[in-house]
Formats: sequence, structure tokens, C-alpha cells
Amino acid sequence: MTGQRPVLQPEPYDPHSPQWIQPARPLLSLVVRDEGSTRSIVVAGEIDMSNAHLLTELVESLSATPAPLITLDLSEVRFLGAHGVSALLRARELAISAGGRLTLHDPSPFVLRVLAACKVLRHLGLDAQTASVTSPLTADVPRPACLGRGLRERGHRRAEAN
Repeated sequence: MTGQRPVLQPEPYDPHSPQWIQPARPLLSLVVRDEGSTRSIVVAGEIDMSNAHLLTELVESLSATPAPLITLDLSEVRFLGAHGVSALLRARELAISAGGRLTLHDPSPFVLRVLAACKVLRHLGLDAQTASVTSPLTADVPRPACLGRGLRERGHRRAEAN
């Protein structure tokens, strides 16, 4: 056992060593910008169950001002989970309850698909610029054929095959 290091003693950090993994980019980034009377939140990365509350809490703190006008720039969002959808709806409620308004600006195609599939896109306001460009995408997204059939229908087909 001579020459071995104890397990609890970490190796010295060497960024050029192949055994060290470079730090990953952050999962979620939120940047607030003041644009006159509007506050813009630039969201980048992934909105999921581990961080969706951060977006809601930020909108809640920005809603403390009377009649807040908040824009969420979602152009850099790569993933939007169920908790992210709930966070967007909650953020909208917070802004409205403070007498303000929350709009989405330039949502990524993935975000548009998720919001349309969840049928919540109509509840979230798109800013005028985004709405004019994405109007064909705001229609309800059809469900895949395999999800459209009910369990009885699929069960019935199996029974006929036997």
C-alpha cells in the first residue's frame, strides 16, 4: 500500500488533466433588464422541476412594483418541462394580480410546441412582434395517432386478434 493516496484526499485541480471534467454551463440563467417601463427577463437553458421556482420567485419580486410590465424572452430556452409550464402560468397570475401584465417574447420553437401541446399558449400573452410571426404555430397541435386512440379501442383490437 505504499505510494497510494487516501481516498478522502482529493487530487489537486489540473484543468489540463483528462480526468477533470470541465464545469458544465448552468442549467438555467435568468437576466433582468430594465427597458423603460418594462422589465425584461432573459431566460436561457432549461426550465424544469429543479429550477422553475426561481423564475416564479423572480417574477414575484418584480411584481412588487405597481402595475409591472414584464416580458419573458424565451428564445434561448432549450427545454420546458411541466413545472416550467406551471411556472409560466403562475408568473402570469402574479403579474396580473399586481395590476400588471406578463408577455412572452420570441419563445423558441420547442417552447412554442410544448405550450401549444399543453393548450396553454392562448392563456399566455405573446408580445405583438412575436404574435405576428408565430400566428400559424399558435393553433392547437394535433396529438399523435397512437395517443388519440382510447384504451378501450386498443383493448378491443387486441381481443379481436385473439
